[in-house]
Amino acid sequence: MKQGRMILAVLLLLFAAGCSAEKEQSKKTADEPSSKTSDEADYTIIEASAQQIEHIQGIGYPGNDTALYLSSSDGLKFYKDGTWHEATSLNHDYMGFQAVKDGFIVSGQPDKNSVIKNPLGIVKSTDKGASFKDLAFSGTSSFPFLAAGYDTNIIYMINQEKSEELEAGVYRSQDAGKTWEPVSLNGLEGDTLGMIAAHPTDPEIMAMSTRSGIFFSEDRGENVKLVSDPIMATALTFTENSLYYAYADQEKVQMSKIDLETMENSHIKIPFLSYDNPITYIAADNKSSGTLAVSTYLKDLYESADSGENWQLLSKNGRIE
Repeated sequence: MKQGRMILAVLLLLFAAGCSAEKEQSKKTADEPSSKTSDEADYTIIEASAQQIEHIQGIGYPGNDTALYLSSSDGLKFYKDGTWHEATSLNHDYMGFQAVKDGFIVSGQPDKNSVIKNPLGIVKSTDKGASFKDLAFSGTSSFPFLAAGYDTNIIYMINQEKSEELEAGVYRSQDAGKTWEPVSLNGLEGDTLGMIAAHPTDPEIMAMSTRSGIFFSEDRGENVKLVSDPIMATALTFTENSLYYAYADQEKVQMSKIDLETMENSHIKIPFLSYDNPITYIAADNKSSGTLAVSTYLKDLYESADSGENWQLLSKNGRIE
């Protein structure tokens, strides 16, 4: 099926992913200098006050920190050493959050007090969100669906509507956002596009979750094959040796992993989650083998230190106490 016809079906997965779709798209890609905000000196990370998170829009473990990052419509939240933290300023509306080795890549809209161009396009921070480098589409678009290799220059994004330069579809940058090319996804038999994951160190490997299952590629998305049962898959992430994914099945939420050497599937034990509370994001800590985190549509957040054998509840219904 042609991506131009499939792209509107992305919206069917946005409910499960807990994202808000943006209708603007870009015709601009640039390698611009760092975008520093004028109030950068006031950016401090402090212990978080009690609050209600309205939207979880991504989670991850940047390689230049030891915290679990949660991106929201009201900035970053950081869980570290059993305590929640937040920033004193620059609380941007983040989406498409991707943890990488030296920081994070993200999209969204800037805080109203920031001088950063609106929307963000695709930007990168290496100082925990105090400043950004523009990678692409600055001031023209936001992208709820991004994927980035942890230790590669690969970035994937979904362009949801045709623009003057880009058709609707999936695009790939192999040079950290300087140039973009369409991803063919030959063999994709599903009728939707969904969350994308890039392998942390192998730029050839990527995967996509769809309403028809998990599709896997070993050639940067040019050809894909179904590697799961035909289930409603809502989230996925890679570790060095495995692909973890979540799905809705038999009136409850399930989680599995695929061994990348044998391609065998195995079930992961998770806390009970009802069918109306699907997993929206999965994150793996590439510095700490076995450390995983999952968030859900109803804003529950869990973390495991042993590859899913045991889970700790970090936030219930988006509450930070």
